[in-house]
Amino acid sequence: MIYRRGAIVKSLAIWQIYLIVISVFSFAFLIYQSSEVNAQGDGRVYSEGQWIGPRETASPESPINNKPDVPAGAGNTPPPTKPGSYQGKIFGAGGLGHLFDGLFTAVAVVGAIQLIGGLAGWDKGLTNALSLGAGAGIMATAIINSLQPSGFGLINQGSFLYADSFLGGNFLTYSGLIGIGVAVVVFAVMYKKESSQIYNFQCLPWEAPIGGKSCEKCNGDSFRPCSEYRCKSLGQSCELVNVGSKEEKCVWVNPNDALSPTITPWTTPLSENHRYTSHATRPASLGTKIILNGAKDGCLKAFTPLTFGIATNEPAQCKIDLNHKNTLDEMQFFFGNTNLYLYNHTQQFSLPSPDSLNTELPELQNDGKYDFFVRCRDKNGNENVDEFAVQFCVDPSPDTTAPVIVDTSIPSDNFVKFKVGSVPLQVYVNEPATCKWSSQDKEYSVMENTMACATSLTQINARELYTCSTNLTGIMDRQENKFYFRCKDQPNKPEEDRNVNVGSYPFNLRGSQPLNIIAVGPNGTATGSTQTVPVNLKVVTDDGANEGIAICSFSSTGLPNSYVVMFETKAVEHTQRLDLTTGNYKYYFRCVDYGGNAAEAEVKFSVLVDNLPPLVTRAYYDSTNNALKIVTNEDASCTYSLNSCNFNFKEGIELIYSKSSNKKSHYAVWKPNLAHYIKCKDSFGNEPAPNACSIVVSATNIA
Repeated sequence: MIYRRGAIVKSLAIWQIYLIVISVFSFAFLIYQSSEVNAQGDGRVYSEGQWIGPRETASPESPINNKPDVPAGAGNTPPPTKPGSYQGKIFGAGGLGHLFDGLFTAVAVVGAIQLIGGLAGWDKGLTNALSLGAGAGIMATAIINSLQPSGFGLINQGSFLYADSFLGGNFLTYSGLIGIGVAVVVFAVMYKKESSQIYNFQCLPWEAPIGGKSCEKCNGDSFRPCSEYRCKSLGQSCELVNVGSKEEKCVWVNPNDALSPTITPWTTPLSENHRYTSHATRPASLGTKIILNGAKDGCLKAFTPLTFGIATNEPAQCKIDLNHKNTLDEMQFFFGNTNLYLYNHTQQFSLPSPDSLNTELPELQNDGKYDFFVRCRDKNGNENVDEFAVQFCVDPSPDTTAPVIVDTSIPSDNFVKFKVGSVPLQVYVNEPATCKWSSQDKEYSVMENTMACATSLTQINARELYTCSTNLTGIMDRQENKFYFRCKDQPNKPEEDRNVNVGSYPFNLRGSQPLNIIAVGPNGTATGSTQTVPVNLKVVTDDGANEGIAICSFSSTGLPNSYVVMFETKAVEHTQRLDLTTGNYKYYFRCVDYGGNAAEAEVKFSVLVDNLPPLVTRAYYDSTNNALKIVTNEDASCTYSLNSCNFNFKEGIELIYSKSSNKKSHYAVWKPNLAHYIKCKDSFGNEPAPNACSIVVSATNIA
């Protein structure tokens, strides 16, 4: 894609240079095809094989008087060709003729380039640069030709630039090439590769096509059944019906719907202390008005967020615009900044005072009265032709209220990283302002630190607020750091007319200490009896911004983008269960607290899968305890039967002392002349088959 675009740009550049060159060459051809001037100085013109015009008066000795005014074919030879011996073709001989010819041709070529550029959709800067370059090249050629003997005569016999000299010959012969050089230089100087345009960019969800004429395409593939996702992606009105049956199909719901959505003012989201003057529905109502209770003329306060909404009788997509438009697609903004099809739609914005708007943009001359036009469209593409208007006014009286800091990019009382020194911060103000800060509560005029602020009404952000940025410095560790902000509004007005904060906006950052990881796990070997063994990774943190509370992640590689947040975290103990097979493992941990302090650690362990029952390594008479003793190769519990191996482990007789601290030694009552059918089971539940034993022991007394 990049290669193809580069090839296209290169082709356009070659075409543009070709256009300049052919324009100048066209003029040069026009000049050089002009009638030749008699270089002998008698004023006659040699054109199309004959001499035209009377001879000038000359001395009797002059060879000019020996040339009759007859055609060249009658014995007169053509004049010697000398560079520069031409006259203008359109406007006649003389320097003015050359200049007028050049001007005439330049205007024609410039007009052609402007026409071609407009039709081809070229950038305006490119079209103008091509025009100026071609025009300058043509006029440069015309000026050079106007200096020759047939023109103003500034380059004549005796001149170092005369055509007989090497320099003069090249100078006049290649006047067209000189013009091309001038054209290219002017084009290079005038053409600017960079240009700026304002685009309204909105990141919105993808939406399926309007209507449902393509719904049936979902049903035609026998190898790929139609799913709800595929069905709904084919059209806004596509629905999957008869779900779960053999007749499951994607169909166009309500294809005969020809009615546009109704629009009604929605009271629920309306800002407190505001009301609608009309709650009627479109149609037949054409709109409503929002007023502020108790305010003069019901006008809203400037730079104060207003929230309102509309409700539709069916899922609809709505747009809003300050100007009247003919269709919904022509309207600029989605209602509520969303393109979803909803029943309820909410919009919020904050409008400036007329005084501020007229000061910054006097060409608008706003009186504070607004009519916003709303139009909605349903999933079948039916949209209301008659717009629904939402009307209100903003208090036109002069702004006497100081700016308000609404929010900050970092919450106050937040922890900051150990040894950070300085922290970037943004404060959000309800109107354009200039703001300052200090580590002491002072008046605005004596605060030491200024901020970079949005001072234009056009610099409003997505939250309908204006941003001021700074770096807070002098931050101390392990203690609170207090800062104070004050702002002054209306930056475009004289200082004495601006409103300033009387009180400061307090802000606090809490210094921290390093975060430490004091324990990790597991250690040693983790065992289990299944193909995968459950293993719990564990991390314990301490200190840091908030006594060790942090968010921990783990990775098997330690690469920067490989860490995954642990399942249980946001505390001082963090765990993550993994199901692993037999092998050796190494995991990396990275923990970050709420101040940005980070700590890292790693753990190594092994996993062993044990799916075999315990083995009895010894069986003998224990004279000390007068008991039958067996020893297993691992911790286990054992039971026995006196009948056979075909018994349930839980139904057997438990070997005494099998629950002692040494779970590898097991004892049974010594019963001479009896066989003991013994089964042993380890801690993972591994035991012999139902009809098998770990060992069969016969107790026999030997005299």
